[in-house]
Amino acid sequence: MEAPGASPDQDADLESMEQVRRGEAAGAARLFQRYAAPLLRFTGRILGDPAEAEEITQDVFLKLMVRADQYDGRAPVASWLFAIATNACRDRLRRTVRRPSVALEAVTEIREPGIAADERLARRQRREAVRRALSELSLEQREALVLARYHGMAYAEIARTLDISEGAVKTRIFRAMETLKAHFSEGDSSWNAARL
Repeated sequence: MEAPGASPDQDADLESMEQVRRGEAAGAARLFQRYAAPLLRFTGRILGDPAEAEEITQDVFLKLMVRADQYDGRAPVASWLFAIATNACRDRLRRTVRRPSVALEAVTEIREPGIAADERLARRQRREAVRRALSELSLEQREALVLARYHGMAYAEIARTLDISEGAVKTRIFRAMETLKAHFSEGDSSWNAARL
């Protein structure tokens, strides 16, 4: 079941999945420890509601334990977990039938020692502007962009996670970046992707 050229992290994840399949709680605990925070950040950015994001993240780990036998090892465990989270977020958004917004509190602010108060304020305002702009993207664009920019996934891995082609990933990210560029360029010709 091990993928050729698997990383040590993937090897550890595969061993944890085997433990989950055998009913050993240690495997699920290790996967929870490794992926709970990234999944919570992802679901928070997609749903815009910290309470719903926490609930979805917990559901992902319940599904992990119940559906461990469905994992076939073709994709990294992380991709499989993010795919479960993506589908759960889509289901939640369909049920609530509302335009999702990204809550400003969804991502905790990290204190930066040695940074002047006015610079911290400017950075915080920039982050808040980015969060508001992300909430204006379509769900499909936001999913692809968040996985690429905030979770560092390669396009091929995003394609597996979202069950779309790599070309579709590129298109969604391109369109998302164009929308963000238009949003931030209004009155400011110095916008670039690094501001995300």
